Formats: sequence, C-alpha cells, structure tokens
Amino acid sequence: MSVTKGPFIINLKNYLEISGDKALAFTKEAERVSQKLGTRIVISPPQPLIAWVARNTSLEIVSQHVDFSPVGPSTGFTIPEMIKESGVVGSLINHSEHPIDINCIKEILKKMRSLELVSVVCTKNFNELTDISKLEPDYIAIEPPELIGTKRSISTEKPSLIKESSDYLLSNGVRSKLICGAGINTPEDIRIALDLGSEGILVASSIVKSDNWYEKIYELAKQFKESK
Repeated sequence: MSVTKGPFIINLKNYLEISGDKALAFTKEAERVSQKLGTRIVISPPQPLIAWVARNTSLEIVSQHVDFSPVGPSTGFTIPEMIKESGVVGSLINHSEHPIDINCIKEILKKMRSLELVSVVCTKNFNELTDISKLEPDYIAIEPPELIGTKRSISTEKPSLIKESSDYLLSNGVRSKLICGAGINTPEDIRIALDLGSEGILVASSIVKSDNWYEKIYELAKQFKESK
C-alpha cells in the first residue's frame, strides 16, 4: 500500500498510561492503523523504552530529546550515536517541555546529519521558526506551548500561524518540511492543518489518554489519506 503524506508523530511523553509494557502495546495499535491506512505513523516513546520499542515494531521510532555530548564520558545524556545504535531513526529537538539553546541545536543538527538521523526541531512561535529555518532541519514543528495538552488546537485557535509558517518556508526555499501540533484533538483539527500547508502532525495526550487507542489513532490518521 502506498504511503500518504505525513509524518503523523505521536509523542508518548512520560504519561503513565504508556509506562512499561503498555508503550509497546500502544505502538502495536498504531502499527495496525498504519498498515490499514498506509499512513506514515512515527512513535516517540519515553527515553528508557526507545530501544526496546524500536526492536519490536515496523514503525519508525524517534527519541523525545537528544543532547550534544561526547561519546563515552557523558553520563546521563542521550547522544545521537546511542539512539542510532538503538534502532531509532531520529529525534525531537527543542520541545517546549525540554528547550535548548539555538547554538546547541546547531551542533546537534550537524551530528544528526553526519549520522543520517532525522531531525524534528520544535518551535514555539513564528519568530523562533524563522530562526530555526536557517539551520534547515528535516522538519520544523510549530507548537504554541499555551495550547499543548489542551482541547484548544492550533488549527482553530491560530490557523494563521500554520499558513504563515508554511508560506514562509516555501517562499524562502527552506528545505525543512512543516509539522504542527498543540491541542490537536479532532479529525477537523488535522484536516485544517493539512489544508493550510502543514506536511505532518505532532500529537500526544489526545491519543495517549483516550479510552481506545486504536480507534483514536485511526480517527486522526485517516485524515492524511483523505487530505488532497
């Protein structure tokens, strides 16, 4: 089955609903949806579980964070070399819940490129997006932090931000693809975002905390297949 536009990234964060074995159970439900719809679904599990989940799924797995630290004497840091050896394809970077300095982002991106790892750099607003665009990560995610974890989505609260971000990247020839997130809860949220120029979606609590993971993932992921 051919794969439609995306990616549809599900960030599991550190919710207890997906702790331990439940993270893989969740990922298997997402895998079923991906196979049925042909949608590119990417999972970002908690850091302690990324290698285990990556080894047991056909889906792409990305780290929730990565550090610019040396191989060897860097206790407690998550480094690009280690996530690659774990079977992980890339990482979220600079999430609003784990922000880092732009100079650090620059160095991380150099390392990620050298290792052929996918970079998804999160930005809080348009000004930060324009700054990050100069570094040309693979993806730039626009996520207003005040909407994260709420039922107020970027698509309905700040649709102009999606359009402005998409237009900026296109008009300036930036190779980075746009992803948007924050408060994404409904199929309509995703449809609007894709129509306004977002290539992919970053979502978390609305799926992780749902009563039926498969049904919620399917409901949202289906919009990628139906979007023109």
